[in-house]
Amino acid sequence: MTEESFLPDPSPSEDEVEEWFEEEDEAVDSESESEPPKSIDDKYAESQVRVVRSNMDFSLHMLRESATSNSWINRSPDYQRRHRWDSRKRSHLIESILMNIPIPPIFLYENEYNQYEVMDGRQRLDTTIEYMDNGFRLRGLEFWKELNGKYFKDLPLLIQRGLLRRTMSAIVLLAETKRKTSADEQDIRMIMFRRLNTGGAALNPQELRNALYQSSFTSRIRNLSRDPTFARIWGIPTKGPEENQPVPADLAKNVLYRTMADCELVLRFFAIRETIQLGLRAPLRRLLDDCLERHQNDGDDQVEASSVLFLRCLKDLDDLFDHKPFRLPEGRVSRPLYDALMVAHSLQPLSDTLARKVPIQNALQRSLADPVEYDTLIGRGNTVDSIVDRVKLAQRILAAT
Repeated sequence: MTEESFLPDPSPSEDEVEEWFEEEDEAVDSESESEPPKSIDDKYAESQVRVVRSNMDFSLHMLRESATSNSWINRSPDYQRRHRWDSRKRSHLIESILMNIPIPPIFLYENEYNQYEVMDGRQRLDTTIEYMDNGFRLRGLEFWKELNGKYFKDLPLLIQRGLLRRTMSAIVLLAETKRKTSADEQDIRMIMFRRLNTGGAALNPQELRNALYQSSFTSRIRNLSRDPTFARIWGIPTKGPEENQPVPADLAKNVLYRTMADCELVLRFFAIRETIQLGLRAPLRRLLDDCLERHQNDGDDQVEASSVLFLRCLKDLDDLFDHKPFRLPEGRVSRPLYDALMVAHSLQPLSDTLARKVPIQNALQRSLADPVEYDTLIGRGNTVDSIVDRVKLAQRILAAT
């Protein structure tokens, strides 16, 4: 049995990830700047949106044909979350449809004429289509117990036809829904997405960022989170062929992937690095938001340069610490240590780090054994000052000879 077999699962627990998101609201230091408040009239004028909507009913047969081919309904716009219903919840939806029980409508956004994307209700739509494509067996039914264990193809023909002719209501936000400038059109879509989704399970901060700040940079962050080295370090199942059709069960269950905390880990590198470079001061949540906003108009060359920087730092440190970087003495991967070492290495790249592997590893172990330095490196503080101190200590560690 290898040494690696005795190491604990590096992936954090669900409670830990929830704490990560809660910590983002930690107050900034007292000298941070505050924005002057807007007048009530100005705020009202800026907040107005013109929403043109229409109500439609689609047969499940029609939805299946149109959404499966993506001919006019995009079921997976980039801003959608990664959550996936379990089989029991999906089965109960199918049972409700069979019983003709009303289900909530889906919301579609018409981004071009007669071209739609799903803003809310993707799980309902995916579930019905997947079942009609024989993607799962029914289980845990309460009224139609005799259908438990059956795929769609196993249902009596009468029930198959009945299911196909059932309808699903849709509220469509038409293409005319917009404000005065084209730059604001996406903002309205994202505002609507946020408002609709907070009626159900509230989005966490990273899911909300993913919805509000769509760009090539945001897409690259999602790609970087599936890098094999990054996935291995954080205990995330590695990328497989066509993993989004559908997402493999082991990946869908991974707490970092499911909550998009993996994407936030990538974003933290860029946001903390720029916070130090630009001398920014704000709560961490705002620093992360502002980083995505700053990069919304990045061109392909800028996005590629950011990607290369992140991967170089990640792989340098992976080699430096024998393919077990960012680990505490007990074997767990530490997010503060990841932040500190990644940003420190990016700010003072040292070409001879591998030649100094042993001194650097020893320096890190000494810091982790020292109560004061341990608290600096691993402490929960998320103020700008505590982050800067953490990175400075990491720089000293990486400069060890």
